[in-house]
Amino acid sequence: MLNRSVAALNKAVDTGIIRARQRRAGSGVQRLLGRAEMRFLLVADRLERDLTPTGRRRLYEAIRQLSFDAHRVAFGEVVLDLGKIDADLKSRLHRLDELRRWVQVGSDRNEPTIKGTKIPAYMVAALARGQSVEQIVDDFPSLTRDQVEAAIEYAKAYPKRGRPYPPRSLKRALAELADLGAFDEEAEVGEVAPRRIP
Repeated sequence: MLNRSVAALNKAVDTGIIRARQRRAGSGVQRLLGRAEMRFLLVADRLERDLTPTGRRRLYEAIRQLSFDAHRVAFGEVVLDLGKIDADLKSRLHRLDELRRWVQVGSDRNEPTIKGTKIPAYMVAALARGQSVEQIVDDFPSLTRDQVEAAIEYAKAYPKRGRPYPPRSLKRALAELADLGAFDEEAEVGEVAPRRIP
């Protein structure tokens, strides 16, 4: 949603630039960012080269003091209008709500699936690394283009933990092997003698 990696967000929290609430999730802990943190990160992206680390901290504290309906922030001699930032944030949060309607989240142990199917959303998103949306829909005819795009965006907003899925479907990988002749019948092979293992 903020176009930042999990590592970059964790670094911002670990270095004390922003704060995050913590919540237990299964056997791990999740860091939750509030509206002030999201506002700050969007502003900081646009002012990245213009702020020193001290300036970033002062800006963050000034944004934290604002009410949600205030759109101007002042720190020192600088006054920023957050109107565009707030409109952008509102649009992104609205899109995140839309994505949640496409994805069914199960219990902690179950992966999120595309609503109305048993197809994991993270698997579909992983396929997008190596296949086009059209190829994914060809491999999974029960999915629509909108469902595939929602799964991709959902995975960006909620990155998968653990081992990633492969970037190609089994169907596509087998088809590529067949095109290479991996399943062609070879000329008759004679008997193979046992080999001695050293």
